[in-house]
Amino acid sequence: METDFIGTVEDPPPDVRELAHRIEREWAALQQVISPLGVGQMTAPGAGGWSAKDELAHLSAWTRGVAALLRKQPRYPAMGLPPEVDPFSLDLDRLNQIIFENRRDIPLEKVLDEALAAHLDLLAAVSALSDDDLMKTYSEFQPQDGELDDDEPILYQIGGISYGHYAEHRQDVLKTLNRG
Repeated sequence: METDFIGTVEDPPPDVRELAHRIEREWAALQQVISPLGVGQMTAPGAGGWSAKDELAHLSAWTRGVAALLRKQPRYPAMGLPPEVDPFSLDLDRLNQIIFENRRDIPLEKVLDEALAAHLDLLAAVSALSDDDLMKTYSEFQPQDGELDDDEPILYQIGGISYGHYAEHRQDVLKTLNRG
């Protein structure tokens, strides 16, 4: 089992087609949980302080970041991080807190639209990859961020930030709903 800084990827997909399939499958599972929710359910904070809307806004930021990464574009501006934030000096919790603070006042409808757009953007970026690209390392996509390279194939980053992350936050939303 390989891990990355976002999620865990077990039994990684063998090719781009299967990767895209897993991303779509977890997106559909997330939508099955989110779609029937009303405004009150989407915006009510859970035990950790995040609402379902906040979970989606968080996912959108990270999804946009990995899509930019795959296009060899700067990923942190794509995530909506302010230019004065140095993501390399922050731990993951602080980085996620900044994302939360910057996105919490976005209206629900815009968050929903952005979540779908980010998901489709990621699928387009993944579809542009070859199967061989999945075995390249992080620094081959983001050479300026070389200190983040752990010599694992980028496949693990993609899986952890996409389908692994969708599954993680789907569970968070379900926990929040079960408390209400």
